[in-house]
Amino acid sequence: MTRSCSLPLVLRHGCYWLLVYAALWVLLSGATGLLFGLICALAATGLSLWLQLPPLGLRLLYLPRFLLFFFYETLVGAWDVAKRAFHPQLPLDPAWVTYPFNSANPRVRLVLSAMVGLMPGTLTTHGDDSMLYLHILDQGQDWRTPIARMEVHLARLLGGSPV
Repeated sequence: MTRSCSLPLVLRHGCYWLLVYAALWVLLSGATGLLFGLICALAATGLSLWLQLPPLGLRLLYLPRFLLFFFYETLVGAWDVAKRAFHPQLPLDPAWVTYPFNSANPRVRLVLSAMVGLMPGTLTTHGDDSMLYLHILDQGQDWRTPIARMEVHLARLLGGSPV
């Protein structure tokens, strides 16, 4: 968007961002505090328009597959963490590790760094242009494969060549 955008384009982008932020609020808050959520969604929409953020361009065809993958990995990881909490004899081998990005898309990298931190047993500390820095619960487990698969799913969902 340029500073001299047409009104229909601004309205279309504004409606898009308002729907995105309102949906995020409802999902994250459990549909509580709707007035506050609406105010926050409007403020975030205004900021997005002021920053001239284009719509994300999600490929909705890939959304169901990504969600199934993410929920499955979350359940498997949560089960593993729960087993380790209730059975102290199960090994823990925490470590600081790095994961090299395969995708050149900055959106994929940003969302991947956020989503990996939501998976049980992993914590994203930060990322740079080529690497994601993580703390993992057990370095003896295959932690790279789920992250690489998530990166492929995100590349398909957010546009860009799958890695």
